[in-house]
Parts: sequence; structure tokens; C-alpha cells
Amino acid sequence: MSDWWDRAACAGVEDNTIFFPDLVRGDFGSHHYDRAREFCNVCPVRAECLEFQMEFEEETGRRDGMWGGLTPRERDQLFQKRIRNG
Repeated sequence: MSDWWDRAACAGVEDNTIFFPDLVRGDFGSHHYDRAREFCNVCPVRAECLEFQMEFEEETGRRDGMWGGLTPRERDQLFQKRIRNG
């Protein structure tokens, strides 16, 4: 990972389960990501984080957790939009 990771608003957060409620509870509702969004909304490297995860998901097809301020469902919608727009 590049140095953007160290500059992330979530760097050093001890309870990272707030970013992965879908893995912890099996719940994909966006309201379960509210605490994570508080970090993402002020994060200086949000775009880098999102692109990192989008590349990972494109390679693996696996979507979980809050990355770049987007839930798995929101990133899936972004993927679909990118496919439609070529």
C-alpha cells in the first residue's frame, strides 16, 4: 500500500469493525455504516482509498466494508455505471 494509507482519517482506529458491519453482522444496510462515514467524510485520501478498493474488487469480485466513503452496494452501483459509460 502506498503512503495514502497512513494519511487516512481512519488510520489508527482500533475498532475497525465499524468499517465492516457487513462482515461482522451480515448486514448490508447503509445506516450501519454511519460511524464509518463520519471518518470518510473528512478524509483527505478518500479518492485514493476508493480507487484502491475498486481495483481490488475488479480483480477479486469481492465487495465488503466501507472504502472511500462508499458501501459495497454503492460501489457496485459505481461499477455498473462505469461499465455502462465504457
